[in-house]
Amino acid sequence: MPRYETVGDRLQEDNVSNQLRAAWNLDVWSLPPYTTTGDLLLGKDGMLRAICEVKRRYNPLNKYETYIISRSKLGRISAMAEALNTKGLLVVQFDDVLAWHDATDALAYETKSGGRYDREDPNDIELMVHIPIEKLRRIREATNG
Repeated sequence: MPRYETVGDRLQEDNVSNQLRAAWNLDVWSLPPYTTTGDLLLGKDGMLRAICEVKRRYNPLNKYETYIISRSKLGRISAMAEALNTKGLLVVQFDDVLAWHDATDALAYETKSGGRYDREDPNDIELMVHIPIEKLRRIREATNG
């Protein structure tokens, strides 16, 4: 299976880590590259508080009516969060804002077949959850840090 994670993706995760640390006053740890379940762990006072999937969208938050993400990815985050007795979060950096949604709660939204068509990878077409944009919670306005 091809691996699409880049150095740029890891830099974006670092940027999000710094923003989460500042906004929520939490400890943030990065998971190893190519981990298929989550990108970051959030903790406080030595206790795990959440596992996060981090995404980057190069558009403003309100450009589309929904945010789409792989149902299987949300399912893996949710299952891992349950196994670790913690929360599973989807955290998305848009051009103008950093936002989040509970991964398990997101599984209740409409699901349709879809995905990426630009890489000509048949594995990129799968069931996608459509999260209404207004259901994403803002963490902070975008920073260039």
